[in-house]
Amino acid sequence: MTPGRLFLACALLAPLACTTKASNNNYLPPTGAGGSGTTTPNGMVTVTITTPADGAMVSDSTDVSVTATVVDTGTDFIDTSSVKMTLAAMGSSAIISSGQLVSAGGDTYSGTLSIGNLPSGSYTLTVVGKSSTGVSGQSAATLVVQGGPTLIVSSPAENQAYNDLLTVQVLVDPGAPAPTAALAGMQITWPAPNPMQTPMYDVYRAQVWFGPPPTPAGAQTFPTLSGKQLLDVKETANGSTTEIQRDFIIDTAGPSITVTTPAPGAIVGGPVQISAQITDESGVLDSSVYAVIGDAQGDPVFTLQLLPEGGNLYGIQFDTLSLTQCPQPPAAGPCIVFPTISFRATDSVGNESSLGYDFFVDNIAPVSALDPPEMRQMKLTATGYQCSFQFDPLSVNRDIGDMPNDGCMVPQVFDLRARIEDQGNYPPKGLKIVPFVGIDPDNTAVYILTDNSQPLIVDSDGNGTCDTINPLLSPTMGPLTQSDQVLKIRLAGVTPGGNADFQPDTTVPTSDCGPGTDSAPPKLLCKIDGFEQPTIAIGYGGNLPAIWSVEPIDPDRCLGNQLDTRANNIPDGQWICIAVQSADLIGNKGVSAAMRVYVKYDENGPFCATPPPGAGPPPTCTGTYDPVSKTAAQGTCTTLSFPSGEIYCAPGDC
Repeated sequence: MTPGRLFLACALLAPLACTTKASNNNYLPPTGAGGSGTTTPNGMVTVTITTPADGAMVSDSTDVSVTATVVDTGTDFIDTSSVKMTLAAMGSSAIISSGQLVSAGGDTYSGTLSIGNLPSGSYTLTVVGKSSTGVSGQSAATLVVQGGPTLIVSSPAENQAYNDLLTVQVLVDPGAPAPTAALAGMQITWPAPNPMQTPMYDVYRAQVWFGPPPTPAGAQTFPTLSGKQLLDVKETANGSTTEIQRDFIIDTAGPSITVTTPAPGAIVGGPVQISAQITDESGVLDSSVYAVIGDAQGDPVFTLQLLPEGGNLYGIQFDTLSLTQCPQPPAAGPCIVFPTISFRATDSVGNESSLGYDFFVDNIAPVSALDPPEMRQMKLTATGYQCSFQFDPLSVNRDIGDMPNDGCMVPQVFDLRARIEDQGNYPPKGLKIVPFVGIDPDNTAVYILTDNSQPLIVDSDGNGTCDTINPLLSPTMGPLTQSDQVLKIRLAGVTPGGNADFQPDTTVPTSDCGPGTDSAPPKLLCKIDGFEQPTIAIGYGGNLPAIWSVEPIDPDRCLGNQLDTRANNIPDGQWICIAVQSADLIGNKGVSAAMRVYVKYDENGPFCATPPPGAGPPPTCTGTYDPVSKTAAQGTCTTLSFPSGEIYCAPGDC
């Protein structure tokens, strides 16, 4: 039976498992195969501190706003999680305070550095950043601090995002009272400070857990928090109090993956854009965004790193011809019809997300024929299936001027029609609905060549299949005036209708269905000046037109108009080549087998008369085309074709 058309796509929305790491700072890298392999660094990272100015004077127990530009001069991109700042005493490598700089748009990063009650003096502010391939750069500036109790909040960083485990770290003077800290209005309990960590300060460190049970060992259990939070830390000594407030973000969800292409159930073919909108309040780690494409068994699998394109869009081109291709009709064999795609992304604090589903592939061109095999229509009755008499879907094959067969002699004017049906990827077994997109009416036409020294249809890629009209020919819509011209006539679809002949036919193979039981022949679709037309205009794929004809197509010409050879300057008394070229709506293009007819203006019958002895053999009409040398030569090539033998069209598709 003719394959059906896909009308309703059911996407397989089966998100893959998400992984959340149990630390609060470093991102969890993606797992699995990584696209094209190892990336070679090819640039340098330049860091410039824009504020504060070099030599700026600041007060103790304050938060200093820091901004910097971080630029990669090659084709890599900056790893946003790597842009950090530290403060150390001038000439010392011991870190006094540190923090994270977050993207403020473009190449600009900003953050807040906490400065406690430091001794007066000069200190070195350093900002570092790395590219996606590990190339680093840094810049330093001098801060002059004016003296006062010491309180430094080194974690969390201002406006930085953290996942469900947060480390709160505060530095005070040695021997000073323990600070107080409130997070979302709840007090943090400090373990004893570690005196071995740095001799200059007492370091108070606590871990706070916002996730589900069980709580990691040593962490304090807090209620589930999400979004922007406030940490309020105070240190009181010698009758004075220093207070630092720090805004930060709790983010326990992975990036949001939306507006993906191809969409679930979309039918695509050839090169296709793989893309997704990916957002996260903590920022998406650009190097973690991947799409994995493969069949249900994972073979083949393509791991594609999606590149940032601006506006939270990530994408890359992928050629679906890289998947296992289906054999060309009428052959059948292993191929991929419903590949799976999984989008994966990680945010800057290590939360992962994924989204997976099926999309559909159509890499098969439409099948067309000017002289198609005969077929039978089926219908279901109370006693089972009945089959009609065999019929030619293009002609009654009876009267002069009817649609001819290959090798016929034709009069000046004759019917010109084609059977054209779009095809989709079709594995050998199991597929219930074939996904295809339909015929493109703006790229469907019949071509007529009168110069028999040139091929009309050619193989342009060397695979033995005719795939295009000879590019050396010049299509024209009007009468032919030059030997290198080919007449191009647009075809239009004929609305399916009518019925085949279901009167009893003893030649019906009983293994498929029984003979019809109608007592009278079917009603004609139309009758033109006494000449009968077929009683059926077949369809396919849920009533799409399978018959395409020369316009106009109207009630008087229900199967289309005829070709006038004389009006188009097609010579009398010679062979001509006729073929159809058609494309589907995603650009898969194919040609029909060439039909050869001998034109005799005054030929008066019978239908499909034999050409005169002096006509010679029919022309080849086929050949090869070399796109490099831009030359064509006569030769042989095959075309996509409809199945032969006993052919049936199902109810609703015929």
